[in-house]
Amino acid sequence: AGEKRKFIRHDFAIKVAIKFIAEPSEGEIHEGFLANKSSSGLCMFTFNPLDIGEEVMLKNNIYIPFQKAIVKWIQEVNKEWYAVGLICKS
Repeated sequence: AGEKRKFIRHDFAIKVAIKFIAEPSEGEIHEGFLANKSSSGLCMFTFNPLDIGEEVMLKNNIYIPFQKAIVKWIQEVNKEWYAVGLICKS
């Protein structure tokens, strides 16, 4: 009885900068790591708890200059890490 997902996941590890969209020009930049992607969105790990529905901006050498995303879900992995599901906005 394997895991049944609607979309295929493509695993990878990419370090990204996360900026809170409320202050896109002045906001603090945090660090996160993208773990996988599918046609429905991205999974990221971060030290910072986010809120469902929160808009963030991601930056790395793939998304230039910043890619907007919305937090779809969040799960505390341990006392330091959070897994976050994101849907990218165009």
